[in-house]
Amino acid sequence: MATYNISLADLRQDIAGLIPAELVLRWNGQDKTSARHEQLMAPFRKRGTVVSTDSAGLSSLTQRYSLAQVMKLVSEPKEVIHSYGTAIGGEAIGIWAADNSQMFFEEKIAPARVVAQMLAMQARARALQVQVGIGIHSCECYRVGGGLFGEGADFIEAIAEDETSGGEIVVSEAVLEHLTGPVRDAARVREDLQDKGALWSLTDFRGSVDAVEGNNPHYPMPFDAAFFQRLRSASVEELGKEEFPEYWKTRTVAFVKVGHEPHRFLLDSFTDMSLINLAVRRIAVSHGADVVKSNGSLAIVLFDEGRDAVAFARDVIEGNRALGFKARVGLTRGEVYLFPLANGEREIAGNPVNIASKLAEDSGLEGVLVESSVELGEGSRKGEPFRLTLSKVDLTGHRFAV
Repeated sequence: MATYNISLADLRQDIAGLIPAELVLRWNGQDKTSARHEQLMAPFRKRGTVVSTDSAGLSSLTQRYSLAQVMKLVSEPKEVIHSYGTAIGGEAIGIWAADNSQMFFEEKIAPARVVAQMLAMQARARALQVQVGIGIHSCECYRVGGGLFGEGADFIEAIAEDETSGGEIVVSEAVLEHLTGPVRDAARVREDLQDKGALWSLTDFRGSVDAVEGNNPHYPMPFDAAFFQRLRSASVEELGKEEFPEYWKTRTVAFVKVGHEPHRFLLDSFTDMSLINLAVRRIAVSHGADVVKSNGSLAIVLFDEGRDAVAFARDVIEGNRALGFKARVGLTRGEVYLFPLANGEREIAGNPVNIASKLAEDSGLEGVLVESSVELGEGSRKGEPFRLTLSKVDLTGHRFAV
């Protein structure tokens, strides 16, 4: 493989991504103490209520509908979440790509009021084809570079994604203690989650709540305003007949997932993320690749040819290994949509992204996982065959150990 010299000094010349480079450099430039960490992070500290959501059944939807149809079905509950959340002063966090969302409510907004809004949202969403699970937790966290960081924010995001079902709201003890009356009475202990903490479930609550519907469905979209307007105005059937050639591309998708060990100090995690992001971008440039997204824990990189994608994947795994990190890469090929965003960045959507992410994140296999849709050409070395079923989707291909 080629040699890539990656160091913190390079952050002065390269884009650091989500984490401000100057913050990372200041932290690593002097002794790392609790007092100094608190001082550097104080301007970013927030206390309030975090709401994280995740849709149910996205993988099966992608097998039944076109990409545009799936995007409409997933968008509908996010529009309702945003309307109810912003109606009481909630702030949308990040770009609501894929099938999840996150909102933050400052401490002055009572947790009970947040729960009432989400209960009303779930009642409204019962008529929609896609249901969502919601996690709600009150905690201290850090707002940095447009994202929420900290143990509390990570905790409830994982609960929403992994432990909720469609139509359910799971609340932490920090939220439950603010609930009263019928809502409190309806909460049931999630005994199956005792190893993760004290959590309660609200499912199919039929009582009345004091909620404000709101009128702002314009969540932070992973596509431009013109496409969003078409999603809202067209029926699912109509969208099934549209191809949107202005966004449509056929590409080989590399989904990179990089893990790093937890640290005592959040700024040490930020340091890891900055180095990982820098490594991915440097290696992608050397392979002539198109980086759509890279944030220090995952990256989505596009290629015209499968062999180029495999070469990049090998280098990114070895490059991160040299830095002390473990990377996994999933490769697929197919039709995707690429959307220009108002901030000059881009977002991507499509089943190849979903499949590549599952190979990298959920397969449990190391190395480069090349799904059968990727052509490697004559004379290319074939890896070890694999056959997997992930989220009820059967996948086959070859694994290359690195």
